[in-house]
Amino acid sequence: MFRPLRRIKQQLSLEECISVLKNEVRGVLAVLGDEDYPYGVPINFYYSQENNKIYFHGSREGHKIDAIKNHDKVSFCVYDKGTQIEGKLGLDYKSAIVLAGLKC
Repeated sequence: MFRPLRRIKQQLSLEECISVLKNEVRGVLAVLGDEDYPYGVPINFYYSQENNKIYFHGSREGHKIDAIKNHDKVSFCVYDKGTQIEGKLGLDYKSAIVLAGLKC
């Protein structure tokens, strides 16, 4: 169903992904918005390891909720603060991407 990671050496273990989810508080939720246009929104969240669920902060109505009700498949990306790599422009960071169906 999902494509395999192309740069497999960069794949995080399940434990590393859980660590990112437990230690960060913001991510980007991507949904199909109005007329099926992509809609990504920064959002606060809480990961509960006890029941393996992610809870999002937000209103019970609006664009985001309408989009989730119309298309329950979403992508959610969380990444840590990263570290500067000496002599390089970019950062070295860990990210967790969750692809799932949501319930409102």
